[in-house]
Amino acid sequence: MMVKSVVLPLAPVAAFELFTRKIGEWWPPDRRHTQDPTSQIFLLKNGRFYERARDGREIELGYVRSWEHPSRIVLDFFIATGPEKPTEVEITFVAQEGGTRVTVTHRPKPESEDLWAARAPRYERSWDLVLAALSQAAA
Repeated sequence: MMVKSVVLPLAPVAAFELFTRKIGEWWPPDRRHTQDPTSQIFLLKNGRFYERARDGREIELGYVRSWEHPSRIVLDFFIATGPEKPTEVEITFVAQEGGTRVTVTHRPKPESEDLWAARAPRYERSWDLVLAALSQAAA
């Protein structure tokens, strides 16, 4: 299991909206999976988490299992494993002095336990980049 967090100078509702509704605006270009740095990323309450390239190609990045506005999201995460062996990502938004602590907890699911050790270092680097971009977007 991996846990990463960042404090944003925003109220929980604003932090949740930035993370979800505006995800395509701040998600790092080098973390795009269509190889199109101008792709659009969508994280939707209806369950879809995907990326769409300019040419219309789409990649499913995960599936939203729980959407608890404005405090928590739980995803089946397909990146580096595919939908048949998802990992789990939980994102929480907790008010604290000075803003909101956004915490990402990333763990294997039973189906992806065998892949976790090999994938975890890559996830670790990626979440550092993603949270840094989120923090910059909130500033």
